[in-house]
Amino acid sequence: MKNGFLTMLAASYLKPKQRVEGWVDEVVETLEAGDTDTLRTLFTSFLASIPYTMRRKEDETERERYFQYTFYLIMRMVSVYTVYVEKAQSQGRVDCIVETPQYVYIFEFKLDGTAEEALQQIEEKGYAREYASDSRTLYRIGASFSSETGTIGDWICKRRE
Repeated sequence: MKNGFLTMLAASYLKPKQRVEGWVDEVVETLEAGDTDTLRTLFTSFLASIPYTMRRKEDETERERYFQYTFYLIMRMVSVYTVYVEKAQSQGRVDCIVETPQYVYIFEFKLDGTAEEALQQIEEKGYAREYASDSRTLYRIGASFSSETGTIGDWICKRRE
């Protein structure tokens, strides 16, 4: 059902249907493989397909939430994995966490900021601490969204084995 919903949602952006289903499968395979470079490419291509007229133009908070929500929807709908958005922890809220059997992905997003700032927030707030004794490979990903292009402007990934 989730894949069907995402297929309908993405169909108007990524036609034809075979291409949408292939894209969804590719995102799932990418998460399962721990391939964060391809994940960035797939997410950027999806964002680039959304018409600029659909992006929020209100205040900065609303624009950032638009990108966060779009990312969350993609991750939630293509994934049978655990996905958290705005997960409260002891020192703040993580924008998004995706847990697979082999990997944990911690995402922090900045609108028109830098990926370095986002990654620094993950470190300073200790968002990865709850996974300190977890044997899965952990990725800390800082990403900046560009309000000008509507896509990912910058992406930094740090891996912990």
